[in-house]
Amino acid sequence: MGTTIAFIAECQGSASIAEQKACLAPGDRVVTAGRHSFNKLEDLLTRSGMRLSAGDRVKVYDLSSITLSTTTLVRLLTKLLRKGVAFEIVSSGIVIEPGASDKLHALLEALDGHYRHVHGFKTHQGDVAGRGRKRLLEPDKLPEIRAKLEVPGATATGVAQELGVSRSTLFNFLERYDQDRRVGRDEKGVEGRVDGRSDEGHLAQPKLDGAAS
Repeated sequence: MGTTIAFIAECQGSASIAEQKACLAPGDRVVTAGRHSFNKLEDLLTRSGMRLSAGDRVKVYDLSSITLSTTTLVRLLTKLLRKGVAFEIVSSGIVIEPGASDKLHALLEALDGHYRHVHGFKTHQGDVAGRGRKRLLEPDKLPEIRAKLEVPGATATGVAQELGVSRSTLFNFLERYDQDRRVGRDEKGVEGRVDGRSDEGHLAQPKLDGAAS
């Protein structure tokens, strides 16, 4: 039979140390955290010559004694459960057993997976886009697109429609990949233009190598 580790910590709004200890079973091994948070539990156990193993249980009086964000707590509990360590909340009468058959364990796994998915998407959005949706305009299309825009009478709206994209997508593409367009705009300024368009509604033309001023 495994060991039960009772994590005791008094925080603002939590039960007192005495109240928490009053709910312990005779065989519980007590870890009084002091200023240490729940994420330091295994470090505290190591200092005492103990370590968590499959079949052990970690218990707390209630979650108010754990001063961690909810997402961090979910990840820590999921980590414990994956190691085969159960988790108990005494005041609520909740015991989460490791294993796919335990619904609470499955719920924590789902929440942890959701967090990683959302966090990963926001942090590495470029990588996600690269693996999923294809760019609407590829960088190697730049010469062809510039040629279309240089045709007398060509407009940004017309070229965008021909390419099957929105006008804003076209402007964003040029802003990112057409260095000459950016340089020409910086040299001449943007007075009299709206979103790269001239007053006549045509796309403002950059000064190209070999083109007349």
